[in-house]
Amino acid sequence: MVIAVDGPAGAGKSTVCRLLARQLGYAYLDTGAMYRAIAWALLRAGFSPEREPEGPKNLSNLPLLFAIQDGALNIYHGGNRLDEELRHPEITQQASRISQLASVRAFLTQWQRKLASQGSIVAEGRDMATVVFPDALIKVFLTADLKTRTERRLAEYLQKGLAIDYATLEAQIRERDEADQKRALAPLRPAPGARVLDTSGMQIQEVVDTLKALIAEKAKKVPPVDQDSAVS
Repeated sequence: MVIAVDGPAGAGKSTVCRLLARQLGYAYLDTGAMYRAIAWALLRAGFSPEREPEGPKNLSNLPLLFAIQDGALNIYHGGNRLDEELRHPEITQQASRISQLASVRAFLTQWQRKLASQGSIVAEGRDMATVVFPDALIKVFLTADLKTRTERRLAEYLQKGLAIDYATLEAQIRERDEADQKRALAPLRPAPGARVLDTSGMQIQEVVDTLKALIAEKAKKVPPVDQDSAVS
């Protein structure tokens, strides 16, 4: 079972999907962290988009490992687990830039499908339902107004001790929205058949409960597997 959740920055995807996965007993796949890990590793390796506009080569040579462990994605660089270093605003901005490169998207799409093959997951990102898992049974597009999304992201940064002012953050999110929606490769948009849910004014558990109800409704419509015909 793949539950594919897309949406813009600050829509609440990470918080909601992490909690949803825990309550369902699924693994949580944070694909945004995968892009941030690539951005972080490329910066350490000295990659410059200005010098290599077509994108980095030999991404498989980066000492990165993605693994589902204890129901969540863990990312390792040279054997060291990456965590908070991926959450800084400058890494997020760089991840937005490199996410527009075909080589990066192809590399991570392969990884994401590999991780999903290991069991049921809640996958969140920006092209989960449109590109990576177009056959997912559950497709959701979470969104919220710009003010709500900026306030959520600001609270997240402040909680981690990262200093950034509201106006700067709002401008960054607006810029990210435009880049995601207008890029030629895998633009951000609801997938055909996706449930669009505006989370402005909604509490976290309220959003989770709404998604759980959608999952239960969809599950009722799935025909049972014919065990005799399923044997190969």
